[in-house]
Amino acid sequence: MTEQKQPLHVVGGTTHATEAELLRLRAEIDLRDVQQTAIAELGQAALTGVDPHMLLGQACALIEMTLGVEHCRALEITAAGSVELRASIGSNPTFTNCQHDGEENESIGMYVSVADGPVTFGSLDQETRFKSTHLRDYHGVRSGAGVIIPTASGVFGVLLVYTSATRTFADYEIAFLKSAANLLGEAVERASTEHARRKSESRMNQLIASTLDAVITVDRHGIVLEWNPQAEATFDVRARDVIGNPLPADILPPLQKTIDGELLDRRLEAVARRASGEEFSVEVMIDPVGSGEERTLTAFIRDISERKRAHVELEQSEERFRTLVEKSWSGVALLDENLAFTYVGSSTQGLLGYSDEELMRSSFVALIHPRDRQATLEVFADLLAASPTLEARAEFRFLHKNGTWIWLEGFAQNLLPDPSVRALVVNYRDITQRKATEKQLEYQAYYDALTGLPNRLLFRDRVVNAIAQARRHRRGIAVMYLDLDHFKLVNDGLGHSVGDALLSDVAVRLQGSIRASDTISRLGGDEFTILLNDTSSSDSVFGVAHKVLHSLARPFRVEGHELYVTASIGISVFPTDGEDVEKLLKCADSAMYRAKELGRNQAQLFTSSMNERYVERLALEQSLHHAVERDELEVYYQPIFESTRQRVVALEALLRWNHPTRGLIEPVDFIQLAEETGLIVSMGEWAIRRACSQLREWHEAGFPDLRMSVNISAPQLQQVNFIDFLAEAMAQCNLHSALLDLEITESIAVQNVESTMQILREVKRHGVGIAIDDFGTGQSSLIYLKRFPIDTVKIDQAFVSDVTSDESTAAIVSYIINLAHTLHLNVVAEGGETEEQ
Repeated sequence: MTEQKQPLHVVGGTTHATEAELLRLRAEIDLRDVQQTAIAELGQAALTGVDPHMLLGQACALIEMTLGVEHCRALEITAAGSVELRASIGSNPTFTNCQHDGEENESIGMYVSVADGPVTFGSLDQETRFKSTHLRDYHGVRSGAGVIIPTASGVFGVLLVYTSATRTFADYEIAFLKSAANLLGEAVERASTEHARRKSESRMNQLIASTLDAVITVDRHGIVLEWNPQAEATFDVRARDVIGNPLPADILPPLQKTIDGELLDRRLEAVARRASGEEFSVEVMIDPVGSGEERTLTAFIRDISERKRAHVELEQSEERFRTLVEKSWSGVALLDENLAFTYVGSSTQGLLGYSDEELMRSSFVALIHPRDRQATLEVFADLLAASPTLEARAEFRFLHKNGTWIWLEGFAQNLLPDPSVRALVVNYRDITQRKATEKQLEYQAYYDALTGLPNRLLFRDRVVNAIAQARRHRRGIAVMYLDLDHFKLVNDGLGHSVGDALLSDVAVRLQGSIRASDTISRLGGDEFTILLNDTSSSDSVFGVAHKVLHSLARPFRVEGHELYVTASIGISVFPTDGEDVEKLLKCADSAMYRAKELGRNQAQLFTSSMNERYVERLALEQSLHHAVERDELEVYYQPIFESTRQRVVALEALLRWNHPTRGLIEPVDFIQLAEETGLIVSMGEWAIRRACSQLREWHEAGFPDLRMSVNISAPQLQQVNFIDFLAEAMAQCNLHSALLDLEITESIAVQNVESTMQILREVKRHGVGIAIDDFGTGQSSLIYLKRFPIDTVKIDQAFVSDVTSDESTAAIVSYIINLAHTLHLNVVAEGGETEEQ
């Protein structure tokens, strides 16, 4: 019925249409319930903090199933403007794995990203807004829809759905698609923010570790959470003794009071106490973070004892010259509204060099450094516009009369409205030294104090930046890990002052071997790293490596010593060997160790097999540390046969390692490792004691004339107490020194020649014999054969084995024998096994 009570006309079929409409509405309601459930499920996944890229995949799967489409794809619009596939679900594997949706600049993804709202298309046959040939002809797409994935900073990407049949998407379906995209955008934004926070936190931790201030962090109950290295030095308390425990009593009263709930100034001076009980002055800044149970307090503490003492002395010496106005400041001046001087204090001439009259004729602004002028003018402009009770502070460089720039810190107050003053009152002081100190502190945080090269922290930063640039421009970079060969011999033999001077000279040569755009750093000790930017090939990298090695080949003259240095270099390349700093450094380190294994003084490019070698070497090194204490070392004895008397006259002690799982390990596989780790000294001492003890047993068994020959390493020979140890070892076994020979190689003889000669003469003075091992295979000059107090020359087995078959070898052996006899030296041929030899 109508409002006028008139009957409605019923048209045939209306009842059936209404039932169909009801069914459609019910189906739509059911679909919306499914969509709401899908959105809730997606939102729950986003809240759990799942990786955004995994979340994109889950979302595509949910959307495909919920909307009943054949494909759902999530694309990212990169900062460079390219379109990158991030997730794809669909019934057609070829399309699912396809990386693009058409020509990039005119694809549907790019169109959706700049469209005013959601984009739908019922049939690609009539589509003109974007190029659709790829979608239609290759993947059978006929219709679809797309929305942007928004973030707070813009558009992350687009979400697309496709079907192979013509279809019109309802408004509630597009709304569902938009809701899913909004959730994804929030998740991406949250992940980006979390990544930035972690990066910032990591950076802060690095800065705290390298800062010269002591840093202590405690929780709301006073339990120590952080205690940096400078805190250890300042309070003489180790971090491991306090972290996890309550803050030591009375060590820092302001922090303890803040823990107890007292409200103190955020920055203050106080008296602290070291572990010894000594009190000292500190400047403390306490920074509270968080609230409730999550609240922490971080104290930045600087020892200002020296500064306080200096300040007291300064006040005492200048007290009678201070005025009330200039009590805390070096100078005072009055400026008018145009920043022209109207008055200058009495100390200005001593500070700035100008007389009062000269400044009164000058412009305050004109004397400010051009680079600081605008910022300083802005400070004064704000001051003129502010309340007269406010103060403004500025730091700027000011032109001294002598032509130099000095740093001033100025505090100004606008007293122009005050009839008794009518001026801007500026108090200022010279902070040039403070600025220099701040610059020095920053330098020390990023540069090596000995060589002036970038340190590990700065090197890592530059590699990170180089990787970002390389990715952006598709270029290569290389990282080199350089370790000086046998540097420990210089330090141990000639002292740390010579070692430090040598490192400084090495740094200079290394810098001369690379481009200005590359970076070389010192990690510590004798380890250096080199970053090569924009490398085109491995050949170019090897070219730099060989240039570096060549630069080190010339002798170094340090404090009267002529030193020869070689290096082992490992090389890793981005992105082949790694895509982050840690991986590149690790690979370069592995390659460097491989260079050492192959003989040193060379460069090696990283290969995947080196990782296995690195792990194996590390395991071997760990086992080697326990070899002596676990009694795994053994001494084998090789007889030395005298041909004229046809009998054994001596034995050579040969060190072997009987590993519990690997069996007998030859010296070539562990002696070099023992030298690099410093274990060779203790192993060598053990071998000498064992050889002396065995010789004593043979003497007592009826062979009193037998001699013993023992190999000595360079580190062992350079030990300060080596002579005393040798005498003690022989005395314990009641051996006559004339029955012991020490064998050294040619390479040991020519290292630190003067020092080695002095030690060998002392050995000789004790009656111990000296032999040159493997003669003819090293790098010595014949002059050393004459100068060193040598008794015996041992001909290397490589010559002896070929002496009967090769005329050249026979001639060399004959020459060595004649030379030795001419110098009245004994000759021992190693490895002689036949009568002809």
